[in-house]
Amino acid sequence: MQKHLLGIALFSLFPLACGSGPGDSTGSTCPTDSALTYANFGQAFIQEHCLACHRAGGPETPTLSTLAQVRANADVIDRSAAAGPKAVNTYMPDGASVAESERRKLGEWLACGAPE
Repeated sequence: MQKHLLGIALFSLFPLACGSGPGDSTGSTCPTDSALTYANFGQAFIQEHCLACHRAGGPETPTLSTLAQVRANADVIDRSAAAGPKAVNTYMPDGASVAESERRKLGEWLACGAPE
């Protein structure tokens, strides 16, 4: 009986856990004329919107202090904070507002491979 009740309790919490994570891929693509780089966009975006929580990292909080770390987490960043033709993801930054135009630039920059 206890196992049955535990199973029901865990199953009832499942939808909450599934809804609390990153969203869908934005479907962003890299335009041939994209001028976004780490130097003129990515670094400032990450510093302003991400490093308050993602400087030290942890088991569920990736560190985003370097360009290599950003590139290694590009898919999760796209599904958490970027925007594109298929999705506008606002899961991150936690408790902060970022203009959709900035999220679209983030999606484009990541789709281009997060160039330096």
